[in-house]
Amino acid sequence: MYKKILAEVDERLTSESVARYALKFAKIGNASLYLCFIHKKEAKFEKAEATLKRVFLEAEKSNLKVECIIKEGERLEELREIIKKEKIDIAFVPSDDFKQISKLPCSIAMVKIINMGKLSPKRILFILKGKVNYLKEKAIFIENLSKIFHARVYINYFGKDENIEKLFSILKKHEIKIESKVFHKFSLKTVMFQALSKKIELLVMEQEKSGFLGIIKPDSMSKLIENPPCNLIIFKPYHKE
Repeated sequence: MYKKILAEVDERLTSESVARYALKFAKIGNASLYLCFIHKKEAKFEKAEATLKRVFLEAEKSNLKVECIIKEGERLEELREIIKKEKIDIAFVPSDDFKQISKLPCSIAMVKIINMGKLSPKRILFILKGKVNYLKEKAIFIENLSKIFHARVYINYFGKDENIEKLFSILKKHEIKIESKVFHKFSLKTVMFQALSKKIELLVMEQEKSGFLGIIKPDSMSKLIENPPCNLIIFKPYHKE
């Protein structure tokens, strides 16, 4: 499914970690990797340029097809153009305004790094809520993260959609060991308790395609994004069944 992967780099120190998540996804699926940096006129980008070079060389050593794209202009417009032109399947981007980023025409993994010492997580918690769709893509995303990091997977589902059992079944068929819990009603306290008690090192939350917050209400989402208990990925599936 993910045959063309985009990684956006910027001047932040954590953006290289975001690009390396994309690199790991490319390695496991033998996908093409597109590294991009979009800057404003006359902006300096020594850090971003150095990051692009390091990740590019590592991708080449892994015999991946890799391309660097540096463009000047408005970020979202340029990203949209790259995604459409190159037919990108999924984009890994640094943490930002997800409401705007989620409008891009591909799957999105927005990554927020708060602990540089936990970039290879061994315990990953996935939070799902409400309607359970995009089963195939969700299963692939969960499976890839599990295999990349040889991680134990925990899934907390908040809702009553029977399709959640289909997702669990798909993962088990792919021999992905999961520990799942189902709750009828979402609670931020429950998420925090699960994350801390299981010593979670990466939290993954879904943002559905329809609407900004297909997962939890804005107040809870804002609090969780601003102060996550660990590194965080907000995932927007895009590819229909």
